[in-house]
Amino acid sequence: MCPHRSSTTFLFSSPELRTIAFQQWDIPKWVQRYNVSHLFDWTWHKNGDIRRCRASIFQSLHAFACRTTSAMVVNDVLDYFRSHPDEGCIVDNVARLPNVIPHRLPRTRSLTNTCSSLHIDREWILCKKKQSELDSWLPSTKRFVSIAVFNAFIDTGHCHPDVPGTVFTEYATFHLQRWTKKQCGNDVISYIPKVKIEYRHTELIDSIGNYLQAPGHFAPQQLPQLLRLLATVPTTAKVLVAKGGVADMLIDVLVERGIVTRDRIVHFDEDTRPIHFGNIVYRSEPWPYLNSNGDGHYLHDRTDMQLIHRLMATDELSLTEKKDRIILIKRSNGHARSIIEHLDMAVFMASALNKSKLSSDLRIEIFDARGHIRDHIALFRRALIIIGPHGAGMMNILWSSPGTHVVEVGYTTGMIFPEMYAEMSLHLEQHYWICKGHGDYSTPIHVDMDDFMYIFNQIISEIEAEEAHS
Repeated sequence: MCPHRSSTTFLFSSPELRTIAFQQWDIPKWVQRYNVSHLFDWTWHKNGDIRRCRASIFQSLHAFACRTTSAMVVNDVLDYFRSHPDEGCIVDNVARLPNVIPHRLPRTRSLTNTCSSLHIDREWILCKKKQSELDSWLPSTKRFVSIAVFNAFIDTGHCHPDVPGTVFTEYATFHLQRWTKKQCGNDVISYIPKVKIEYRHTELIDSIGNYLQAPGHFAPQQLPQLLRLLATVPTTAKVLVAKGGVADMLIDVLVERGIVTRDRIVHFDEDTRPIHFGNIVYRSEPWPYLNSNGDGHYLHDRTDMQLIHRLMATDELSLTEKKDRIILIKRSNGHARSIIEHLDMAVFMASALNKSKLSSDLRIEIFDARGHIRDHIALFRRALIIIGPHGAGMMNILWSSPGTHVVEVGYTTGMIFPEMYAEMSLHLEQHYWICKGHGDYSTPIHVDMDDFMYIFNQIISEIEAEEAHS
């Protein structure tokens, strides 16, 4: 059992802890440069809590592993830190941006028919709710809260290996959201581990989360949480991030843009999965806690999508660049959700473009995700039309501007066709289209060519009309 606080052995006392409370804090220059200051509330700075919170850390770490019998689950962090100020504080507490009213719906040849054909008529909020009701459903959380937890550990996936990142202490486990449908998604973590010296930190930003470095999840889910913390907490904090793949490449871009420095990065190794400890651990998530499966539409919020887009893709296009790309996303032949009629789609697109008034202005580009993500960002910033099957390649719509036409090809069996890219695209004020397809989530799929040809011709017609009026 864990000893009482009064008998705790002091093992981790750093000179940094005696000085961090007195360091000057300023709004980072990049926040002003990318015009995102309105997306933060600066709670602990406005209330003067930053000095108190960073000065009152209880400097301890047990010399042995133990099990606590009195820890509790915390969903309402605002109330908890009001009554337990010695365990942490609120760093930021900001309301989400309101959705566009009326909230945009997906575009299709027939929304009712398409939702029914893809078996999402009872699954997608965008299929089953009236347009006038969507603002209260997407998302169902209303705020974003960032917290500073004293003497805390970062879980490596006790409930599900794909969902690490929960912050816990001897006294509380902080579940601001239910990140898994398993019952343990809101359970207390009672095992307090012994932590090796190399994984102990004075201040640590915890940004690890769903599916770690998976391309379709890191950018829309972990990246906004990381950006919120980089904007609001001191630069003395180290930054725990997923290691590998798109995560490494996006960190490269953040470093190049002056948003974080390389020396702050601490990689979370998925293979060894060490538990990290911090005298202060910072975490940011949507809030309040959602306690039912029916409330689960909170991962892709307009505020988060706008934050990512502004920081990563709003540089002015140079004189040699313009929005002139029609991008067809290609998944490797034979892989899950690769489109069997990919070549037929490309041939039709080229033929339709040649017959249009736009043939000299637009260029078709096949995207297969090779190269660095900085190059993907540069390409998708120039996109006028994006077409692809459900999958990680669609994540790149984050870099595309409002008004871009996005066509996602669905499928019919296996895992239900997810709503995630629809939410992301619509929150970025793009024209999001659903094209019918059929096949299984885990196998190559067929596209409904009649449906696709109708959608593509409609998009070309609309772009021609816009050009004529400009």
